[in-house]
Amino acid sequence: MRHSVNTSVKMAGLSILCAILALALCPCQGAAHTAKEGALRLLPCPDPEDIYPCVCTVDSLHNMDMDCSLVESEDQLARIFSSNIPIPKFRRLVIMNNQHLKVLRRDDLGESSFETIFIQGGVLEEVQDEALSNSYTSATYIDLQDNRVSEFPFNELPLFTSLHTLKLNMNWLPVFPALQSDVLQQIGLDKNSFQKIPVDGFTSLTKIESISVSDNHIGTIVRGTFAQLPFLQKLHLDNNQLRHITEGTIEGLKGGLLSLQENSLTDLEEAIFRPFLQGGTTVALNGNPLSCGCDIAWLVVNGAYMDLISGGSTCYDGELLSNLDPSIYQDLC
Repeated sequence: MRHSVNTSVKMAGLSILCAILALALCPCQGAAHTAKEGALRLLPCPDPEDIYPCVCTVDSLHNMDMDCSLVESEDQLARIFSSNIPIPKFRRLVIMNNQHLKVLRRDDLGESSFETIFIQGGVLEEVQDEALSNSYTSATYIDLQDNRVSEFPFNELPLFTSLHTLKLNMNWLPVFPALQSDVLQQIGLDKNSFQKIPVDGFTSLTKIESISVSDNHIGTIVRGTFAQLPFLQKLHLDNNQLRHITEGTIEGLKGGLLSLQENSLTDLEEAIFRPFLQGGTTVALNGNPLSCGCDIAWLVVNGAYMDLISGGSTCYDGELLSNLDPSIYQDLC
């Protein structure tokens, strides 16, 4: 009796093992159905085949990101965004290091809208009027750095009602654009080809907090250019050709940053720079041929002011400002 029971148990176990092996080795209908489902779109993204070579990803909060870094032409981009996209509300558009997309045309993005747009490190030359029209109310951050952009619809800036950051650094903008926005807080225009900034260049950016126009060819700044900007906290004018800052050119910046590194400044007039330091603004002066004569006595003898001058700031001969002896200036200036 005991032998019969043991045999039955072994046979049952063998049957179960055979069934498991059969399921693993046989391409049965259930397994095929599961594999097919795995290839379908991950809701709420569109079908991967419809948007290839773009890739849509989604997080646990249903935020969709679209990466189109591998698109091969403007026509392909237009085809992708004219395909079946049931929910065209995306968080992010990313096109990185693309060597094919030269123009972002009107309607190329179909009905899709984005909160943040990153098109960087490519050969983009032009953003046409209304190319981003579906993102007028949704876009908060547009970053087109390191391209060849010479044409951008700056006239549409007032239509972007949520845009707080616009970055067009390292592009080919030939002249300073007309800028107008009631919401923009940060703008980057480094490394373009500007030789001058019009006196009203920034006055219509009523909420601007950070301006960067470093690495251009700016030799002078007209009085009042950076005045009447009540929220301005950071101003970068590094690597230009400035020899002198005129009184009244820059106002505000209390507790912020004024960066004038790598220019051609030789003097620091008290009437111009004292108000910044009195307000707690850090002033970055590295890389300027400062004469370090009596024109900076007012600065050197005031330890609190000196603490706000960037480390590494030097005279024309390489002497660190921080190493200057205040007693010399007290006795001789």
